[in-house]
Amino acid sequence: MEKFKAGDDVLVFYRMTKRCRPERKYLAVLDQRHGAYRPRMGISDGWVPARVVADQDEKDHAGDVKVEYTWPFFFTQRGHMADACSGWTEWFPAHHVRKDPDAKRQRLGGLEPKLAILTFRWGGLNEIIAPAQWGETGSSVSDIFIDSYCDHFQQHIGADYEVWTVYIEDKSDMDKVADTAHLLFSGQHPLRRARKVCAMYHLYPTGFEEHCVPTSETGGDGGAALVDQKAFFRMMQAVERAGIPSRFPHDSGLYELLASKRWTYYMALAPHLQLPATIAVPRMLIEQDGADCKQAAHFAYKALCQVRRKQQILRGETPSDVPIIKGVAKLGFSWEALDVKFWEGQRGLETAISQLTQTIEISDEITGQPHDLENLIVQEYVDHDLELRLYVVDGEVETTIFTKFCKIKPNNEFGDFKEAFTSAEAAQWIGGDLAALEDGERQCREITEHWMDWVRMQSCQTPPGIRFDYFVGRTAPGKATVRTLEICELGFSMLGKKGLPKKVFSAMLRACLEDETDIADFEDEPAGSSQVEDSAESEAPEALLEQNGSSMPSVLYITVPRVAHGTPDQVKCTGKYEQVPGTFPNGQALWIHDRGDRFLYAGNDGYWYVGDEEEQDANFCCESGYIRHAGAAGIPPDQLRGPWERGPSWDPEIGILVTSDPQAKPPKQGKGNSKAK
Repeated sequence: MEKFKAGDDVLVFYRMTKRCRPERKYLAVLDQRHGAYRPRMGISDGWVPARVVADQDEKDHAGDVKVEYTWPFFFTQRGHMADACSGWTEWFPAHHVRKDPDAKRQRLGGLEPKLAILTFRWGGLNEIIAPAQWGETGSSVSDIFIDSYCDHFQQHIGADYEVWTVYIEDKSDMDKVADTAHLLFSGQHPLRRARKVCAMYHLYPTGFEEHCVPTSETGGDGGAALVDQKAFFRMMQAVERAGIPSRFPHDSGLYELLASKRWTYYMALAPHLQLPATIAVPRMLIEQDGADCKQAAHFAYKALCQVRRKQQILRGETPSDVPIIKGVAKLGFSWEALDVKFWEGQRGLETAISQLTQTIEISDEITGQPHDLENLIVQEYVDHDLELRLYVVDGEVETTIFTKFCKIKPNNEFGDFKEAFTSAEAAQWIGGDLAALEDGERQCREITEHWMDWVRMQSCQTPPGIRFDYFVGRTAPGKATVRTLEICELGFSMLGKKGLPKKVFSAMLRACLEDETDIADFEDEPAGSSQVEDSAESEAPEALLEQNGSSMPSVLYITVPRVAHGTPDQVKCTGKYEQVPGTFPNGQALWIHDRGDRFLYAGNDGYWYVGDEEEQDANFCCESGYIRHAGAAGIPPDQLRGPWERGPSWDPEIGILVTSDPQAKPPKQGKGNSKAK
């Protein structure tokens, strides 16, 4: 293979969150004005022009290539521009460097990728803070989530993709895109040269006014990523009309139907879908006569009882005259279980309606509820023992998780959220009756098949992923009753379920590439897998390979011996490391120590390192750690030849052991003279 020489004009595969000061997240924009004016947009992942500054040497940085960027326009989401004359250089692995076939016409988008993704993400001042329950992939509006699926895509199609990002700060940005999408993203835009083009929307549409108290003072991130729902869907529809299909979370019609929660009262009289009695209370009815919520509650309660009676008839049950005692009131376009109020009796319903449409107490102060939603949703409360979440991937139930809100708080909201990942764990919530739990799950799966038929009716396609939540209650020994609780769009919380992100991201990739003839089962056959697996099989027991087809061991054992020139922090690297599913910093697997404070990761200089929280905080876009070893293409860390090195002087030390065999012992070592990290 021809070596790169100093002065060569090349293209390098750039990733905004991993290169060129990743904390700044520099976007490569087409024109200076695209970075200066809102909405700012440009390439966040993709091939950008650069120049080699030193001859490639296999003995230096594992054969990586040192380059400087020659593209002049890099901007942050805030509009700060990178200094093109700063002399900034970086090392890139050789497979992420290509000769520029058209260097004289320096431009973005010089190569034709298999896939181009147009992402719309949050660009406001307040940073997104994902609740811990979302797991390692973060919430669906976070850069962590976008990086996670891009890492996964890269494992299967390499650098044959690119991501164009549009930063959205408020309604005005979405209005601009909606009015000009047919011009901005016409056939002349560089992303249209890709074989497949799609759009992904990582924002939360809400009915509340931007920057109002209910959004800015609820949660820990000041309402980050919450945007005006009407402007959002107008923008989404305009991009779809421009010929760019939506692949995340869904097409605009289905997404609006799910996010608005209108489906709850649209389908309440379909007996096979097992919804609780549900009605829509028109805002008109609430606001007339001086916002007389008492009258609205009267009409709502009467209608709810009528719906329940009709449901009982349709289900073949004897209609009951027992009054509805308890229920919930909720708003559409609401997230993280917010804007849901428990009520008891008609007076309680009146209070709930008032709190959701008039005034409510937030942070010990009374504030208004400035939202433009046309109705409020009221449901009968379902007595239950637990909730069952069914995750459907490519039309099949992939996994289940059991959850429970264990109490109703003084403000009539639900709290004390618990989760269980096995039936045995969840049985504690249903009196230990596993048979009843199994009966409930069986019913939930049957209802899910009906719901999937309904979903396909809305979009003529099977979505890559969707989640159905159900109430499950024990009615007798071995028997359960179920009701549909929620339908969650793609981007649902996966609650840290091991292995689930990979399944979902693979389904997303298949949807993005749609009718391509070379689509494989990405879980079984990642790009280049035959070469990688042949190498692994000749040197490692097959049982140690991950079931998803990766050549990397799922568990590694590291020993860093105590020596005179070492430090206690280096010795703490010793222990068992498990591979982190769905996370691939710098395109490589990541392992975490049982304690959670050490990480085996691939640095951006081609070396494998064991680092700590400092490297984690840098998103592993760094080249530091306690020990290291030069990497080799397709070779797992435990199969690398030669000794590992101890920092900071990086002297080789044969006593350091990285292995997939828990019984292995390090060889006897000689004297060394290294120091600490």
